[in-house]
Amino acid sequence: MNIGKMHLAPFSILLGMAMLLDSGFAAEAGEAGSDPDAAAYARLEWMPKNQTGMLNVDSSEGALLRANVIKAKAKRALEIGTSNGYSSIWIALGCRRTGGHLTTLEIDARKVQLARENFRAARVDSLITIVHGDAREEIPKLQGPFEFVFIDAGKSDYIRYLDMVLPMVPPGGIIMAHNTRNLRSQLLDFIERVQTDPQLQTVLVEPGPGGFSVSVKLPPK
Repeated sequence: MNIGKMHLAPFSILLGMAMLLDSGFAAEAGEAGSDPDAAAYARLEWMPKNQTGMLNVDSSEGALLRANVIKAKAKRALEIGTSNGYSSIWIALGCRRTGGHLTTLEIDARKVQLARENFRAARVDSLITIVHGDAREEIPKLQGPFEFVFIDAGKSDYIRYLDMVLPMVPPGGIIMAHNTRNLRSQLLDFIERVQTDPQLQTVLVEPGPGGFSVSVKLPPK
């Protein structure tokens, strides 16, 4: 398997955006009086300290999610695996910039409840629709297009999720998947797939401990 090959050219801006957003995280969180996202940043700071064991992205990874939502100019975003909603809030911050909306899928009822509470506290609940159910059953019920997709659920199902969502992603849309660094051994087949699929151009990035694959859907030849 050739899992080391990376296509870097279309992504030269992404890492710089991620670093810029990450460096601005604390400053934005502190501008409570003027920043419309202040409640979201405050909740993002609160969540890792008070809701542990959720296997979330970290703040630098969240910043890259937001950056790519904006880059994709996403009007409709999809997340597979909400957990308690930490990554969802980051995606919603991007949707606020693009005029978009996030649909997020979660199978665990307790996590759905936590996520709803976090969305309200972050004041992004109007930007998010959370669906309680098995993504393998819920994705076929959805209508595309989705210009941005984030996969962060059962690792053994990543290829299945990709196959389900790829027809709903338009050319130029972005698909990100989490844990390509820290759980790489579980995702070797998926990594090979996104790096060899002729419909995609993919790079592996490591803004935080989990790591992402970032794939852009190419126009048909």
